[in-house]
Amino acid sequence: MGFLDERCLFQELTDEKIAASKPFYCGNNDLDEFFHEDVTKFSYNLMGKSYCFVLEEDPSIIVCAFTVSNDSIRVYDLPRSRRDYMKHMTHKHMRRYPGVLVGRLAVNQEYSHKGIGSEALLFIKQWFLSLDNKTGCRFVVVDAVNDPNVLQFYQKNGFVFLFTSEEQEFIYTGGKKGEPVELDTRLMYFDLMDLSTSDANNNR
Repeated sequence: MGFLDERCLFQELTDEKIAASKPFYCGNNDLDEFFHEDVTKFSYNLMGKSYCFVLEEDPSIIVCAFTVSNDSIRVYDLPRSRRDYMKHMTHKHMRRYPGVLVGRLAVNQEYSHKGIGSEALLFIKQWFLSLDNKTGCRFVVVDAVNDPNVLQFYQKNGFVFLFTSEEQEFIYTGGKKGEPVELDTRLMYFDLMDLSTSDANNNR
């Protein structure tokens, strides 16, 4: 049990919800701008759907918000070692493996450093394993800001790098060998089978 489960309500983030809520700030200018100005346009254009947890005692306070959209891991774009690992892990040879992209995840700065980001990620993982999910989803994917604190946060929550080195990912995203390696983000994933197996073992 955690703060989101005990003290918050889960809702879709709509124009009406935003209008009825107090301003939401997470301390990151890009994320704040997205959730203030672009979030419902994103949903309207079918690019993703956004949700939030609001404080049960005052639903005008958004505690955290996130956006999800369909995604996949394209196996044949990966280095051979990672490609072989993915095939072994899933026991099925496919061109793509289905996933969900967590495109935005933000926590109200008034509620930061309380583990809420980790709780939100666990909610998303369990959500896409639940019977309510209407499509197959093997992986949760993030394009994490290439900052040590951000990367450590996702690693702490079980995510691993899709590419074993920044150079591999740089080339995958269009860079050329010999050029300076500059990555603003790193692709990471979480295998939902890890959580499913863990839950099954805990229920024995």
